[in-house]
Amino acid sequence: MGHRMKMAFLILVATVALVMSLGWMFSWNAGRRKDEALIKYQLEAKQAIAEANKATSIANEQAAAANLELTRLQAKMLPRRLTKAQQETLASDVGSLAPQSASVWYGAGDKESENFSWDIASALNAAGWKVFSPASTATLAQSGKPFGSIPRLQTGVVVSSNKDGPSMKAADALATELSALGFDARKAAEIGNGRESLVVVTVQARPDGAQGEMKLNAVGR
Repeated sequence: MGHRMKMAFLILVATVALVMSLGWMFSWNAGRRKDEALIKYQLEAKQAIAEANKATSIANEQAAAANLELTRLQAKMLPRRLTKAQQETLASDVGSLAPQSASVWYGAGDKESENFSWDIASALNAAGWKVFSPASTATLAQSGKPFGSIPRLQTGVVVSSNKDGPSMKAADALATELSALGFDARKAAEIGNGRESLVVVTVQARPDGAQGEMKLNAVGR
């Protein structure tokens, strides 16, 4: 009886040990599979995040390019205007030439040129120049002429003067200052024959491309 009990006890111990070993093995395998699944999930998550970041980066680049193109298009279409600060700068730079007389003209029916001519006249008036209110003028293209024989209407701001020294100096200074502010402006090739000291500012149609600060910042080129 004692021998049988001893054998039964040994069998029981062996069975318990086997069960515990099998349980540990199953537990270890389950833990390993869990760790492998976690690692796989982490790798897949990192890959998904990387792909999402790449897609976001591409979208941001495309949006930035679209915004830049929009800014360039807007720069090409914005009307010419002198800001308050620009008017003050212009008035300060040509103030020493006061009380120079000046007339300002714009194309009839061209609202953009009209507004810009008033900005220029306001700045010259603030500088102490004797400025006449801007007035409109009309330049009509001739008809019945062969194609290419008639030059196209000019654009930008043309500054002319009579032959006297003060008005010629004032015209040069005004054209230079407007150009420095980023606007297409030039001194007229022809000089007037009037006796009085007079500067004539003709605001013609808006040129293509950026003007003003946009031009100075090289936006739209």
